[in-house]
Amino acid sequence: MIKRAGDVLGALERALTVIAVVFLFVIMLLVVTDVFMRYVLNSPFAFTYDLIGLYLLAGVFFFTLSDGLREHAHVGVDILLSKFSPAGRRLSEIVTALAGLFVFVLICKVGFERALENYEQHDVLAGAIAWPTWISAALVPFGCGVLVLRLALQLVGNVLSLVSGRDLYPLPPVTGVGEARSFE
Repeated sequence: MIKRAGDVLGALERALTVIAVVFLFVIMLLVVTDVFMRYVLNSPFAFTYDLIGLYLLAGVFFFTLSDGLREHAHVGVDILLSKFSPAGRRLSEIVTALAGLFVFVLICKVGFERALENYEQHDVLAGAIAWPTWISAALVPFGCGVLVLRLALQLVGNVLSLVSGRDLYPLPPVTGVGEARSFE
């Protein structure tokens, strides 16, 4: 059951990462086109800065949070982890998941309330185009909500693995284990 939940969540995370990659590509196209329009034709786009800053960058960041954790692409300090037993590593993962859940559930709650308030008040960005701000605000609880699901799965998987003594959920890799280090 944990493997199946991990597979379903992983598919969602990869889909969100693909969307984030498309957003990043659109950012690149917009910037290049806007620079061309500004310096060659002296007619820049009025919407580029707002579109990128309000929607696209937020999407790139929040849509990749959970997949980054799943792929262990985040910065991790594992100086002592290589010295821990598998049970100690599991306990470390449980504490980390609990701390992450506490923080990101709060971010989801506050982000949802903000997005809802922006929607109810028809809040828009003052600029050349009246961009609705609730869409950007909704990216926060959505992206963090997927991360909360990943952290909850890690918590349950590591607790069940620790209690049963079986490897029901994989431990993250420890960097530098078994590697010879040269300081020449």
